[in-house]
Amino acid sequence: MKKTVYAAPIGAVLGAMALSSTALASGWDTTGIDGMAILFSDKKFVVEGQAAYVDRNVDYKDVQGIAPGLNEASKDAIPDIWVNSVAAKANVWGNFDVFAEVHTPLIISEDPGMAWGGRYSLVKTDASALGIDGVVSYKHQLNESSNIRIFGGVRTVSLDFLMQAMSPLAPPPALNPAGLASFDLSSEERGIGWRLGAAYEMPEIALRATLIYDSATDVDLAGALSVDTLGAGPNPSDTPIAASVTLPQSVEARVQSGFAPGWMASLGVKWMDWSVLDDLTVNTAAGTPMLTRHLNYKDGWTVEAGVAHRLNDDLALGANIGWDQGIGDVYSDTYSIGLGGSYALSENVDLGFGGKAIYKTAQDGEYSSTKGGTTTTTTYSYDASWNFVASTKLTVSF
Repeated sequence: MKKTVYAAPIGAVLGAMALSSTALASGWDTTGIDGMAILFSDKKFVVEGQAAYVDRNVDYKDVQGIAPGLNEASKDAIPDIWVNSVAAKANVWGNFDVFAEVHTPLIISEDPGMAWGGRYSLVKTDASALGIDGVVSYKHQLNESSNIRIFGGVRTVSLDFLMQAMSPLAPPPALNPAGLASFDLSSEERGIGWRLGAAYEMPEIALRATLIYDSATDVDLAGALSVDTLGAGPNPSDTPIAASVTLPQSVEARVQSGFAPGWMASLGVKWMDWSVLDDLTVNTAAGTPMLTRHLNYKDGWTVEAGVAHRLNDDLALGANIGWDQGIGDVYSDTYSIGLGGSYALSENVDLGFGGKAIYKTAQDGEYSSTKGGTTTTTTYSYDASWNFVASTKLTVSF
C-alpha cells in the first residue's frame, strides 16, 4: 500500500498521545480512554509496560458525624496511589491479531482515619483489582486505503476489599468504649465479563474510529469481620462474611486522524454505568444482611481531546485536555490538561513519559451505612484542589 506523509510518524505520535492521557478516569476506574492502542500497531509483536503515580490532595472539612466533640476534619483523606499495567499484541496469522493485558482496572483508597468525626461511618477503605484480559481481532481490507476491524474477548477480574469503621462495644446509644471493625473480603473466583468492539481505519492519513463495549462483571467476595477492642477487652472471634458486587458496564467511542504532515488529533468519550452500585451489602455466611454501605453513585462520563506532533525521527510530543463527570461523594467533576512524549531509544524500543494536572472541583459528600436496622451518616465537604499524575512507559516492538 502506498503510504503518505501522514502515516510515517503514526507510531511515535500515538505513543505521545497515549501517555499524556494516563490518569484516573470515572469513579474507581483507572483504565481511561484508548487503553488498547497497541492492538492497532502495524508491528507483528508489541509489548508495553506502564506505571503512573497519582498525587491526590483532598481534605475533608465541615464534618458532621455522631461522635460528640470529635468533628475534626481529615487532612489528606484520599491517599496517593500507583497504577501499573503490562500489555502485549501479536499478529498470529494473516489478518488475525491477539491482545492481552494484566492491569489494575480499579482502585479505591480512602483513609480519613480514626480521629475524625466520621469514624463511626468510615475509617478506611482499601480495594484493588487485578484484571487479566484477552482479545482476538480480525481485520478486513475494504479497499486499497481502508479496512475495518472487529474484535472481542474476555475480561476477568479478582478483587480485594477492606473497609474499617469504629463500632460501639456497648449497647446503643453509648459510643464508648469502641472497637475497630474490619470487613476484609476477597474474591473466591475471578469475575468474568466480555468485550466487543469495532474500528474503521485509513492508515494513510492515520484515521481510526473505534467503538468498544465492556460488559458488567459480577464478583463474589468472602472473608471475615474482625473487631479490635483497642485494649477495652478481649477481641471477639472473627465472623465469616460474604458480599457480591457488580462492576459497571461501559461504552467508549474515539476517533483520531492526521490533519497535516506529522500532526494528529483525537477525541474520545467514555460512559460508565456507576449507578449500578447503589448499595454494597455485606452478609453473614447464612446470607443475613450485616452491613449495607449506601453509595448512591450516578453514571460517569469522561471526555478527552488531544493533539500530537512528531518533531523528528526520534521524538514526538502530545497534549490533551479532559473533563470527567464525578459520580458522587469523593468523586467530583474534574478538568485536566496533560503533556506527554515518546522518544525512540532504538528502532524497536520507545520510551514514553507524561504528566497531567487535574483540577478537582469542590463538593459535599456523605458516608452512610445501615447496620442492624440503624443508619449511621457522616456528612462532609472539601474544597477544590489540584491533583497530579506522572507516568512512564516502555514499548518494545518487532
